[in-house]
Amino acid sequence: MRILSISEVSESKLKSSLQKKGYKQEDILDVLDYLREKRFIDDIRFCTILIKKHINKEKGINYIRQLLSLHGIPENTITGILAKTYPQSLEYKVAKNFLKSLKLPFPKAILKLKTRGFSEETIEKLTEEFSSE
Repeated sequence: MRILSISEVSESKLKSSLQKKGYKQEDILDVLDYLREKRFIDDIRFCTILIKKHINKEKGINYIRQLLSLHGIPENTITGILAKTYPQSLEYKVAKNFLKSLKLPFPKAILKLKTRGFSEETIEKLTEEFSSE
């Protein structure tokens, strides 16, 4: 329970942590059911918090998708929650603001967008927009 008091955690990470500590599979499943029922763990809530945190850090959809995957979130859950919480239009705005804040030549700035996990679609739109200026 200490892990839950520190921060939000995905069900998969919690399950893995309990397995590493040597708990029986049956006990782990019972605990997870109880925690889910009491809403102490909720992967949708976990995803939403993590997405908003990384939007504020100016990270792209691909970066966040990979991060959620590393936390053991199923791909269908990731796709659904990203569509609601971080639509393409919002990623475009975040990327555009980030791009404007950089004091780099345009080609280097585009590389920065790629390393921060912005989608190719967003990068292409920004390239078109900034090259026409």
